[in-house]
Amino acid sequence: MLRLFQAGVIAALMQGVAILLATLLVSSYAHHRIENLQVPTDDPTVLSLVPLLQLIYLLTAVGVAATRHRFVDLTAERIRRASRLMNPYPDRATNTLMISLWLAAMGFAAVSLGPPPSFLTEHGWHLSYFDAAPIIWSGMMSIGVASFGANAQAAALKQ
Repeated sequence: MLRLFQAGVIAALMQGVAILLATLLVSSYAHHRIENLQVPTDDPTVLSLVPLLQLIYLLTAVGVAATRHRFVDLTAERIRRASRLMNPYPDRATNTLMISLWLAAMGFAAVSLGPPPSFLTEHGWHLSYFDAAPIIWSGMMSIGVASFGANAQAAALKQ
């Protein structure tokens, strides 16, 4: 089963690396700005970095999902082969899978920009000067966007 969704696994790993790099860059920028300029942590410029980081996560996830590489082609071939074995109308099965995966990716995208659930906010984790709950939530949901989007792209390929 994992072989059918290899493109999504690779996209999730790529998005995880992008999240790590973006978080480190934005966090170091904010830390440098706060320390050197003595900007208070409730400054609107610093507070606007969390929504900016969430948007960066979402945009990189869309970029990762839209990137076509050999794993997407390999996954597309496996999906086509599996749909031919399962259904006498293979295009119907792949179209259903593609639509389901796109809807899941869009759902993850919508949820990634929303507030985090209470179980994350109750812990009071902090990342540098930021509350980590919205960052963690948006990062996890953007991994879902990248994964489901890459698999949807693979299901959409018809060769």
